[in-house]
Amino acid sequence: MTYVIVYRDEAQKQRQEKLADVGAVSAHAARALGKARLTELHNRHPTRSRRPTCPTMDRFFYDKFLPAVRASSRSHETHASIYRNHVRMALGGRRLDEISQEDILHLHENLCATPVAGGKWKKRSGEYLAATTVKRIMILVRHILNTAISSRRYGILDNPTHVLQLKTVRSVKGKFLTRTQLQALTAAAAESQNANLLDILKVLASTGLRRDNVLKMQWRWFNAERGTLEVPMEEDKAKKGFILHLAAGVVDLLRQRQQDADGLWVFPNPQTGQPYHSCYNAWDTIRRKAGMPNLRMHDLRHTFASMMLDSGADIVDVQHALAHTQLKTTAVYLHLTESRKRTHANAAAQATGVFA
Repeated sequence: MTYVIVYRDEAQKQRQEKLADVGAVSAHAARALGKARLTELHNRHPTRSRRPTCPTMDRFFYDKFLPAVRASSRSHETHASIYRNHVRMALGGRRLDEISQEDILHLHENLCATPVAGGKWKKRSGEYLAATTVKRIMILVRHILNTAISSRRYGILDNPTHVLQLKTVRSVKGKFLTRTQLQALTAAAAESQNANLLDILKVLASTGLRRDNVLKMQWRWFNAERGTLEVPMEEDKAKKGFILHLAAGVVDLLRQRQQDADGLWVFPNPQTGQPYHSCYNAWDTIRRKAGMPNLRMHDLRHTFASMMLDSGADIVDVQHALAHTQLKTTAVYLHLTESRKRTHANAAAQATGVFA
């Protein structure tokens, strides 16, 4: 048996130190030794007692990380869902400074072996989480730990997720419509019982705006003289706001609607006077009628970006038009347009002169 003292070091980790064997000194002497040793440790690191205790992953995520994301981006709901479904059970109760590379490797291994089944994924029974999904989860874990490290409050020096390579290859999922397909879609919309759908479709296809920005568009955003649309910070996915310069056709369309406007919204639901949530039924009808049953409204945004590049626009101009905060997000479209590749190939071949 021994006399020991228990204390926390600079990183707030619990430590235990032997003072003496029982019998070698009295209990009274052991207490005196312990008090002297604790005083010595305190004098050596006088700021230690003021360092906050390192929180658990749960506490840090919900008290610090998520509120910060909520204030700067609309992705907080996605982060919360990923964390709740895939991270919390494995790491939620662990202190941040106790999470090791072994814990990260174990989490990654378990995610790779997680089946996709049940609920709306019942048809995919027998499959496992896609590699891209697993990578997205681990990137969130890395982001959380990097945020804790950058605060310099918890004594964490290294991010254990660096044991994994998490670089992603960005890709765009969806359809890219041709001019003929767009004409078929607008022709179907012209026959829709939803009187607003054709104009909504034209604005989506001619601006590259996100669906919610069009459905919730307000007249105060529109500057007819300048031909611009100013999406405010609270309606921007990146929470920054942006100004979009509109094509002449879009400006004319909005001016005509503005003459008969009565209220805040550009495309109000005539039954409620409020913006549409999705106008799904009308959209589903026209996409099936046009022979594209799986088409999404967001595919019009992809189509706009690819057509803008095919028309010779600079990648930076496309970035601004789509309100992307990072150029690498826009750069994925450079690899998707066959006509652009063919044009460059023809130009190069003509430059050589070998087919002259």
